[in-house]
Amino acid sequence: MTCTPVRPNNTTHAATHPSAGKYLAAPLLGTGILMAGYLLARPYGDAAGGDTPAAAEAFASTWWVISHLCGMLAIATFARLAARVHDLLSTVGTRVARTLGLAGMALVLPYYGLETFGLQAAGRAALAGDLSALELVTEMRDHPVAMTLFGVGLGLLAVTGILLAIGWQRHRGDWAAWPLAVMMTLLLPQFFLPPTGRMAYGVLYAVAVGVWLIGAVRGGRDGS
Repeated sequence: MTCTPVRPNNTTHAATHPSAGKYLAAPLLGTGILMAGYLLARPYGDAAGGDTPAAAEAFASTWWVISHLCGMLAIATFARLAARVHDLLSTVGTRVARTLGLAGMALVLPYYGLETFGLQAAGRAALAGDLSALELVTEMRDHPVAMTLFGVGLGLLAVTGILLAIGWQRHRGDWAAWPLAVMMTLLLPQFFLPPTGRMAYGVLYAVAVGVWLIGAVRGGRDGS
């Protein structure tokens, strides 16, 4: 009697995993809610410059720290999303996306930390009477190494979003991941928008997350 060896099934998880929507729900909802919370709750007193009394009040606000922590967690959760998508698809592209997502997060977070805690300290010092503290705002924000790391990190996150969308479309047969990929490419430009534009970006980011989540849930129901 001849025994036929059992060959491993090379079908990707994305094509057979019935609970892809559940598996991606936590990081998708997390990054969407946190990004929207960041940009909607963020005080915008510094919109006219970082050396004004309104900027000092914004920096010193508790909401300044809370909102920026939401922003940091939104990016970290997006990197987690990239890892989970790779768990499902297991392709070269998603492996690269996972690596770039983690690298992008690591490069972006130091600048966010400076923005969050350094500027709050400057704002509180200014409100206490030391207006010269606001002179450090531009120096902190425009530090060449910090800005370079931040820009490169955001670029890596944008590439991550595109690679995830390409992988998802190829293996799931739908475009649900593309809206979030577009929003990730716009993460850097949105910093130059006025407050209303930045808040609109946060809302659209959450909508893009919803589109992907709905697509993942429907795909799982269809067994695609």
